[in-house]
Formats: sequence, C-alpha cells, structure tokens
Amino acid sequence: MKSVLFGRSILCAFALAWAAPVLAQTVTPLAKMDIAGVRIGMTEAEVVKAVQAFDSSAEMTSRSVAYFPYFDGINDLQTPEFLDQISFRTADAGIGVWFASPPSEPRVFAVMRRGSPAQPPSSEQMLSALTAKHGQFNVRSVPRAGGGVVVHWDEEGRAQCIVSKERNGQRGPSSNAMGTLVPPNAVKVLEQYARQDVFRDALGASRDASKCGTVLRYEWGSEPVRSFEAWLVDQGGMVTANRKSIQWVEQLKAEAVQKLQSQGMAPKL
Repeated sequence: MKSVLFGRSILCAFALAWAAPVLAQTVTPLAKMDIAGVRIGMTEAEVVKAVQAFDSSAEMTSRSVAYFPYFDGINDLQTPEFLDQISFRTADAGIGVWFASPPSEPRVFAVMRRGSPAQPPSSEQMLSALTAKHGQFNVRSVPRAGGGVVVHWDEEGRAQCIVSKERNGQRGPSSNAMGTLVPPNAVKVLEQYARQDVFRDALGASRDASKCGTVLRYEWGSEPVRSFEAWLVDQGGMVTANRKSIQWVEQLKAEAVQKLQSQGMAPKL
C-alpha cells in the first residue's frame, strides 16, 4: 500500500440520477484530450507550464510525495519518496494531477477539475464549447428536467471500459464509473470490476484492466451549469504502472530479506 506524505486534496464527485443514454459512436485521438492544457504523459514541469498558460493567476496549492513501505522480517523499510500528486487553484476551478509511481517515470495518468463558472453557461453552450475543443463526444446521457449531463470522449483504438450498453442496445456513460476514475482507489476498483466481468463488453474474455483506454469525462447537474467536474484518466496506464510498482516493491523486499539472512550469525550455544 502506498503511503502519502504531506497534504493531498481529493476533489469529491457528486452523484447524478441516470437517464437513458444517446448513441454517438465516436472515438477521440489522445492528442485532442486535455484538461486546462494538461495531458496524459506530461512531466511535472510540463504540467506547471500548461496550467500557468491556461490561467496566469493559477497557484499550486499542494505537492504530495509518497513512498511504499515493506518489511524484511525484522525491519520496517520504505522506498525512496516519489511525486504523487499536485493541486492548483485557478480563477474558477480546482485542479488535481496524479503521476505514475516508480519504477515508471513520474508522468501524468489522471487529471481532475472542479469548476464554478462566474457566468454559468447553458448545457448547450457547455456542450458546444466542449465539442469545439475536443471534437464530437462518444456518448452522453440524455438531458433531464432541471439539467444534468454526463458526456464522454473515449480514446481511439483502446477499450472503452466505462461505456455501458443498455437493454435497448444503446450505449452511454456507465453508472459504475466514479470509482474507476478517482485515485488512489481507482486501480483497485478497475481490477475488481475486470475480474467480475463488469467490463465484459469492452474487454471480452481477457478481464485485463490494463487494456482500458483513456477517458475524458465531463459532468454537471444543473441548468444553467453552475458547477461541473471533469476527469481525464488513462485507466489502463495507471493499472499497468501500479502492477509495475507492486513487482518493484516485491523485488526490493526479496533483496532486503536476502541481505538480512546473509548477515545472520549462529548464536553461542
């Protein structure tokens, strides 16, 4: 289990009632996916530069580092510290950015933004602005009385793990999505859902959550849009990075145990 040092800001999601979805059947190149200029695979320096370019008034509000603990049989040990997450405050939003853990390079695998526009747009204005930036969305929920929209852009060429098929054959945003998006527990949820065949339509018989693609998801619950939340998450990428981290820590543990045993001496009897 990863231990986090220093403060971490977790942006909480709100639940929406789900309506019947509308079919769009469009996928998006990864190059067209970003939140506030932040893209999957960026370094910390690139993230800071992107956010400041997006909003010159943006301030970094937290920078969290973490480590993995392990035990050699006698001693409590830990890996070197590594970058885990950074948060920003912009004029109208909070942004959280998460990075892959060692031995992978510390590059972005998840971004979350919660915004409150000073001049709330209508849902149609919001959708129009989003499609102008990212292209046609893949799936969305049907608008309901009082507002409320969930809309997805799914990465071209990879499994769409949080797009679900209804009984009428239509596809829409999955109601099981939230736990698969928000670090640090998203990896555990993705792996569990894959084992339980929740992603059967996307993954087939493989049950391998590392095949899940990147999703850009926006959600709001009012008309006009007084607040919204957005996620950009490489679901398969964070699963792969987590698996590598587990193997890395197990190797460090094995080496520590071997070292300890090599230093052992028989007591005087």
